[in-house]
Amino acid sequence: MYKDVKKDEWTGRTDSTSLRSAFRFHQIVESINIEKQDIQPKKEFEHQINMALIGFECDEGVSRNNGRTGAVDGPKHFRKSLSPLPIHNEYLHLTDYGNVICNKTKMEEAQEELGYKISKILLYNHFTIIVGGGHEVLYGHYLGVRRANRNKKIGIINIDAHFDMRDYDEQPSSGTMFKQILDQDDQVGYFVLGIQKNGNTKALFERADEYGVQYIREDELRSHLSIETITSINSFIEGYDEILITLCTDSIDVSYAPAVSAPCIMGLQPQIVQTILQLVTNSNKSSSISIAELSPRFDIDNRTSRLLANIASNIYHDQAEVIQSQWES
Repeated sequence: MYKDVKKDEWTGRTDSTSLRSAFRFHQIVESINIEKQDIQPKKEFEHQINMALIGFECDEGVSRNNGRTGAVDGPKHFRKSLSPLPIHNEYLHLTDYGNVICNKTKMEEAQEELGYKISKILLYNHFTIIVGGGHEVLYGHYLGVRRANRNKKIGIINIDAHFDMRDYDEQPSSGTMFKQILDQDDQVGYFVLGIQKNGNTKALFERADEYGVQYIREDELRSHLSIETITSINSFIEGYDEILITLCTDSIDVSYAPAVSAPCIMGLQPQIVQTILQLVTNSNKSSSISIAELSPRFDIDNRTSRLLANIASNIYHDQAEVIQSQWES
């Protein structure tokens, strides 16, 4: 249910082998087999800012949810797009902890395994990005954050076109995770941005209201973040000890992100998504984000994987700047 990622899978242009200001991600990544090596990244230099990445090769949840599969290949293509992007912080270090793999239909076991590994990774890294896979990656993400933050109140901020709160009486899927979590954990709150009226039934809106879910619809986020939206996000963050962030790529307009299970017509603009993520990650209450539903076989000119890689790079760099500024102050 696990495999490491070899360093030679990270490739890209090399402008210099010695000048760190000319480095790209493939030059600063360290690959660790989490089952064979000490999970703590090696210190290459003073004040190293450790960032982490782990993949989740699974689209069993998408299959169960009657979506179009392909997200199982998401982590591989995400790494390929992140590899050549430039580094702008000399202290930034990335550890790649490989991929948790869903063996055939054993999704629940894979989610448990992912949660266990994330809980260990969070101990030694400033920020961790988890790349799916379908949005069922979120449940494993939650298990890891909960294990690392026992007895704390966890707020989940989801950027998504869908509530993903369907019934799971028969079996969980990529459309049930948030109901699962809210049913199991009374110390969790849920806030979702980007909800599509035409992507959710009236019954799902009623269920969200019943569970006390906060949500902002896509049509309220088309051009900018209003003062009211920013205030709502900040107020939600203030109410929790730890903020878990998850991005379902199907929230982004199909013209920018065609490679998803359920392409989003009239979806969010990437700049809006980036602004929301910056607002949340800069709160100092978040240490991880899961990115779901990159299905490379539906991509056009790798635009979806490149978009997500750029979003991830910005998150890593934003977090590095926050940490470096704390050192300097």
